Amino acid sequence: MVSLLHLADITEKGVTFQSPVDGKPMLLTPEESIQIQNRIGEDIIMALDDVVKTTITGPRIEGAMYRTLRWIDRCIAAHERPHEQNLFGIVQGGLDPVLRDICVRGLVDRNLPGEC
Repeated sequence: MVSLLHLADITEKGVTFQSPVDGKPMLLTPEESIQIQNRIGEDIIMALDDVVKTTITGPRIEGAMYRTLRWIDRCIAAHERPHEQNLFGIVQGGLDPVLRDICVRGLVDRNLPGEC
């Protein structure tokens, strides 16, 4: 998603990309991202997160961090193979140590298999 950020519109529903092939919009929701990874069958799968550039500051960073925590709940609910595939969360909060700490604690509270 990071490489297509300039083509993306991030909303609570998910990430809408403009296809680099034909220009058509494509929506990727947290649930669909997990369903795709469930079908692929990887051992480690990643939650969809609200990606922002690390150089951004202000309310967008905080919004992305809280959206990432809301989306991890949707990913957990959609995960059909939790005993076969380990779902990892992604820490957001940019370079802000307080926001990153809030995000880490939120992910730890969800008891994901990828925790340290």
